[in-house]
Amino acid sequence: MNRKRICLITSGHPPFDERIFWKFGKSLTESGFSVAIICSTQEISKVVDGISITGFEGNSFPKKTKIEYFYSLINQFNPDLIICSEMLPVFAALKFKKENPNTKIILDITEWYPENVAFKFNGIKRWIKYFQLLLPYRYILLKVDHLTIGEVSKKKRYDFIARSKPKTIIGYYPVAKYFNSKKSDLLKEEIVLGYAGVITFERGIKNLLQTCISIAGKFPKKKFKLLLFGRFTYQQEETEFREIISEIKNLTVELVDWTDYDKMSPIIEKMDICFDLRKRNFIYSNSLPIKIFEYMACGKPFIYSDIKPIRVEMDFNKFGFLIDPENEKEIVSAIESYLNNPNLAYQHSMNARKIIEDNKNWESESKKLIDLVSKLLM
Repeated sequence: MNRKRICLITSGHPPFDERIFWKFGKSLTESGFSVAIICSTQEISKVVDGISITGFEGNSFPKKTKIEYFYSLINQFNPDLIICSEMLPVFAALKFKKENPNTKIILDITEWYPENVAFKFNGIKRWIKYFQLLLPYRYILLKVDHLTIGEVSKKKRYDFIARSKPKTIIGYYPVAKYFNSKKSDLLKEEIVLGYAGVITFERGIKNLLQTCISIAGKFPKKKFKLLLFGRFTYQQEETEFREIISEIKNLTVELVDWTDYDKMSPIIEKMDICFDLRKRNFIYSNSLPIKIFEYMACGKPFIYSDIKPIRVEMDFNKFGFLIDPENEKEIVSAIESYLNNPNLAYQHSMNARKIIEDNKNWESESKKLIDLVSKLLM
């Protein structure tokens, strides 16, 4: 019996992206489907864990050229179903579907689009760009067969602009088997304050550093380390950051480069309290962050920017604090709450891991993906 072929296509993510490869790709492969990943972010051609991965370096290509490359690679794999992570690959998928009408197309939505592009501009240019992108986006929403959406807050938009299109929420939850829970111990001599993810000033890294310096000054009998697990996006910001930390005396700062998804846990396990102090712009304030679940999977209490999706979707009081990321006193106060009451940190650690084990894990979430794909391919 021939296995059904599924192609995952991305124009904006690396081939080993945690959602595309580690979640969608591996779950579909383990369920008996033949899976290929096609990306335009790097040159690659290999098979990993039974998944065929093909990529080309197309970041500088015109859109039409990139679409033709995608179309050519789709043709080679000849899929029964195509899952696209962005708008651009959908045009290549639709071209293939025109010649192969039984092929199904899913658009997997995890970003605020077109805001994530248009809002890089200011003034009237922002809104001109927004509507320039919105029109073709509305077109492809009508043409695909199904929408998968990463969170409830984003689904509301598509209930409005693509009312009749079938939708399934498939959450960002972590693959629990890759994460070990290590409860935070705030009685030990050195306290590790940590952050995991893309490192930029917009995500509050300078605020976090200043907060760590302040808390170290308030608890002189303890040693403090700031552990940053990730990679700077901008060289200028990294240079400035390294210049600042070179002059700090009461705080150790360690930077650990990003690694594969299944190797993240040992680094996060070293953290006692985890942070994300991102600015509350439109994109961040309306997006449920992925890293919060990875912190929880490792049994870590967290201090996070106060954003609506966390309040709406999660009972955050059981495992963390939400704060104003611009208010250093408020952030310091949240840290003090843990340092002055280690039992609270321990209880938050226990609660966080339990929530992941009970229902917010990919092992449970993947069943929705497999059920959806199986129904579309019937």
